[in-house]
Amino acid sequence: MKSVSNSELYDILGVSASASRQDIKKAYRVNALKHHPDKNGHSEESKLKFQQICKAYEILKDERKREMYDRFGTADESQWHTESTSYQEQSGMSAGDLFAQFFGGGSTTGSFFNDDMSFFGKRQGAHTAPSRRELPRGPDIKHYLKCTLEEVYHGKRAKLALKRTRLCKKCKGEGGLKASQCYTCGGRGIRTETKRHGPMVQTWSSTCSDCAGRGSFMKQKDICRDCNGQGCIRERRIFDIEVHKGMENGQEVVLPGEADEVVGSELGSEHVIPGDVIIILEQLPHKAFWRHRDASLVLDHCKVDLKTSLCGGPVWVDSHPSGKLLKIDVLPGEILKPGAIKCVEGMGMPKSGGRFGNLYIRFDVAFPESLKPETVEALRAALGQEPGANSGAGEPAVAVEGREVEEHVLSNFAPDLELSRDSYRKRQARGQSASSKRRKYADDDSNDSDVADEQNGGCTVH
Repeated sequence: MKSVSNSELYDILGVSASASRQDIKKAYRVNALKHHPDKNGHSEESKLKFQQICKAYEILKDERKREMYDRFGTADESQWHTESTSYQEQSGMSAGDLFAQFFGGGSTTGSFFNDDMSFFGKRQGAHTAPSRRELPRGPDIKHYLKCTLEEVYHGKRAKLALKRTRLCKKCKGEGGLKASQCYTCGGRGIRTETKRHGPMVQTWSSTCSDCAGRGSFMKQKDICRDCNGQGCIRERRIFDIEVHKGMENGQEVVLPGEADEVVGSELGSEHVIPGDVIIILEQLPHKAFWRHRDASLVLDHCKVDLKTSLCGGPVWVDSHPSGKLLKIDVLPGEILKPGAIKCVEGMGMPKSGGRFGNLYIRFDVAFPESLKPETVEALRAALGQEPGANSGAGEPAVAVEGREVEEHVLSNFAPDLELSRDSYRKRQARGQSASSKRRKYADDDSNDSDVADEQNGGCTVH
């Protein structure tokens, strides 16, 4: 806990001495609204409290003054009392002016909360700050776009519709097309009244109640019809999203500055620098394949019969995301042991520069559960023949006519797929968990259909 010699100013704002600058700013906002004279019938107690709040914030928002106050209990040990009593004269800013500067409006020592006007000086309009650099940055809008492995392999374009709040283009966020000068205060926003009590003259100023201190007002006929005086509109924007070939699960497509331009806050509508629309790719699980190190594919549990594992022959892969039918030749004499992992180069996922990763296949050898005596003798006789003597081997068990067929041979290079698969499944689980908890900003209006059922997955042999 931060130690200070005097915590009075912190106590006024209701924050600890270790509060951040943002916490102090937030506390001032809440307390200034709560104790503003307009909301408390202009009682003397509320006026005094409001002055104390503004004084505390004026000191604590300044790093140098705050440091001196924390060390000595005063911003200037020799001049503190003089500065505090002549604060308005030296700075040219009253407590009401400080309040108005903080919230972006005019002087606020009078009727600030006019029911017919918005908090930010417009008829229910959005607050517009004088400079874009002074505006806070608004939140990003995140959306998860679901894609199949086939869509990621080939790339796709999707239409995505999102709703967002933007400034009205017609009135530029002003809520109206023309502001008229207030006749009561002459455009100053402040009314000055003088009363004479014998030889004494009393003069005081208050915020003009007719214009809420802005010096201008919006006539009914000048209110913007597009936004009904709100200064902002809720619009539906359709974005054209391109999913590039080979994109990874969780990879982001960022549309800068396309998020909300006006956001809701505890004080109403607030004009902000638009955040980004972030599209996060969510790759759906595939029936047969999973990705290894982003660019390679793994086909687990590709079943082959005992004859093919011993004598060689073709293995047909019918569910590759490219849509092609793959013919994998197991060469005669190349024994496929149970659990053997083989590599097909260049048949993985697309990479940059037109390259492709590899396809890794893990083979499962299907053994018969039992053999009849005559089958055993026939098998012994068959295994005694030369490899490839059976002329019937090699015919595909899937339809080939009219399809593009790519023929490949196997290599012995293979990585440690067990570790990679465990890592992949953990990433998938984390992604699905985050997907179930995430906030839905908008519906995915993609014109692409849902994931089609995978047909004839895996591989077959004859």
